Amino acid sequence: IGNMTGRLMGRRLRYVTCDSNPLYLHALRNRFLRTPNVSVRRVDPSNSVDFEALDGDFDTALCLNVLEYLDQPEKAISSLHGALKPGGALLALVPQGPRLFTSVDRALGQKRRFRESELRALLESSGFRVEGIHQLNKIGTPAWWLYGKVLGRRHISKWTLKLFDKTVWFWRRVDVLLPWHGLTLIAVARRPK
Repeated sequence: IGNMTGRLMGRRLRYVTCDSNPLYLHALRNRFLRTPNVSVRRVDPSNSVDFEALDGDFDTALCLNVLEYLDQPEKAISSLHGALKPGGALLALVPQGPRLFTSVDRALGQKRRFRESELRALLESSGFRVEGIHQLNKIGTPAWWLYGKVLGRRHISKWTLKLFDKTVWFWRRVDVLLPWHGLTLIAVARRPK
């Protein structure tokens, strides 16, 4: 679970990367040890108190693969709304398609997959103005369904993931031609001025 927020400080951007998992926090601190404009903070996305020090401070927030792990994702969205300056943008990436919720999702610890309408309602109920919701990774949908629903596996094999990584250049080009929904949604929303 992680998100990153940034704000303009003079001529430099300042980034704050957040996570609640001690192992990931350790890795982030090591990664950004010599990067003075990046700070690492422990923030539990389900605890609004952790966001109080960030109140109204940022112009952009990235919420990547966070909401699907939370019992109450609306609390995290509301906290992110409060952390943004008026006019600030939120980019949220979530898994799409409740029908695709499989053994793979459960093995990852995910609690849900979102419909586009659910994600839009979640953002709007916290005061965001949704500028767009985009889907991607349509080619991943059949593989996810096959591994999780048909085969009942808990993980996608390393070989399959390597094959996908090597061919992503091709799948990106044909993604728009595929007739089904993508595996992922990305929402762009803004806190009104």
